[in-house]
Amino acid sequence: MILKNVKIYTDGLIRKGALLINKGLIHSIKFNLSEKNYKDLVEKNEDKKEIGCQNKLVLPGIIDIHSHLRDMGQSEKETFITGTKAAAFSGITTVFNMPNTKPPAINTAQIKKWIKRAENNIYVNVGFIAGVPKGIDEDEIKKIIDLGVIGFKIYPLDSLNEIDWKDPRNIQSILIISSKFKIPIFIHSDWPISDSEKEKKVEKFKNKGKNVLDFHNKLHSVNMEENYVKFIINQYKKTISDNKLTPEKYPIIHFCHISCKNSYRVIKETLGSERKFKISFEITPHHLLLSNNLNLENENYGKVLPPLRDEKHPKFLFNELENGNIELIGTDHAPHTLEEKSQQYASAPSGFPGFETYPLLLLNKVFQYQLPLENFVKCASENPAKKFNLINKGSIKEGYDADLIIVGKIPEYTINSKKFKSKAKYSPFESLKTSVQIWKVFLSGIEINVEAIEPIGKVIKRSL
Repeated sequence: MILKNVKIYTDGLIRKGALLINKGLIHSIKFNLSEKNYKDLVEKNEDKKEIGCQNKLVLPGIIDIHSHLRDMGQSEKETFITGTKAAAFSGITTVFNMPNTKPPAINTAQIKKWIKRAENNIYVNVGFIAGVPKGIDEDEIKKIIDLGVIGFKIYPLDSLNEIDWKDPRNIQSILIISSKFKIPIFIHSDWPISDSEKEKKVEKFKNKGKNVLDFHNKLHSVNMEENYVKFIINQYKKTISDNKLTPEKYPIIHFCHISCKNSYRVIKETLGSERKFKISFEITPHHLLLSNNLNLENENYGKVLPPLRDEKHPKFLFNELENGNIELIGTDHAPHTLEEKSQQYASAPSGFPGFETYPLLLLNKVFQYQLPLENFVKCASENPAKKFNLINKGSIKEGYDADLIIVGKIPEYTINSKKFKSKAKYSPFESLKTSVQIWKVFLSGIEINVEAIEPIGKVIKRSL
């Protein structure tokens, strides 16, 4: 297949040219196409297909390192089919899936079922992040690693595995596992409070009837996020020191959805002084673009963990993105049913769909010259592929997988969640405007944002 008359983003530049795709790979890239070069592409074009791209922009497919595809006991919220179709139609060609299934994905048997359920039911490539087995059982962990999981997730607020993630010994144990097996530990940063303390605060809130999003932000404050980040980093340093680990043996940790400048600065300062530490973090589109002063039809549509913060935090984080200081973006796509979200604050779960707004809103910032395209592509595609060793993905280069998104600029229109492919048809981004058109999306050279396509995504496994 030849993609011709297209603007190609590669190596930080946009150049007009053509791409030849054979057997799912980018076979050739030609810039400023001459008649001779074009004839050469035609001769080598195995399927004889050609697509005129109307001078649109081709980018590497987006890699979303944080999502909840549900299914597995939660198919009323989302299934592998609906979630990955939402990703496919959004230009997201690879996603990492989190382990809060029912029952949770914390043992070999459940993880095998989880991965098996995905096979032949995914429109994009999916990598799996497991929960930690009960007792931090190393034998079970080794079996789970052998299944090819990308990493392990720890969630201190409501442990999937009856492990107290406030206990330094448990943190050090999982960091030693990371060191031994060179596997990332994904961390939700929020210092837990007791159930009784939480109930008192919720009752007090009910009586005062304050803004839901403001209260949610106070209940899970920036200080609680910052304190947990500091706690983890202290345990990281102690683990290295106590075990006399050399840099090649350092544990690998990834902080999920950092939401405020407090914890952002702690991580940045740590990495600034210890450049060999294997620490990374992601920011979500909603923590870049939204604050807790939203005016929503249903305030629970904006209820998420970490919460939407006061306005100064998204402004700060977006400025850091604009200046090229943020390495990774993850949506934390977390669908729930409308019925769940329509309950009272205390009963309504946190989370909302993120796939179908992410590229539309951040690429719109690119089109408005508020965000360099280079910074977007690095965060969305290049850096995730490098950080998690996704071979031949994340860039437009000869020999790489033909996972591509072609976008154009069209007259401004309003985001309408009722048109989402996700089962969760609501959004805190409802009625925001964009001029981005997701024109075509390719996975291994096959167009996947078309209704008639069968699920062709693959389960991807960790590479060392």
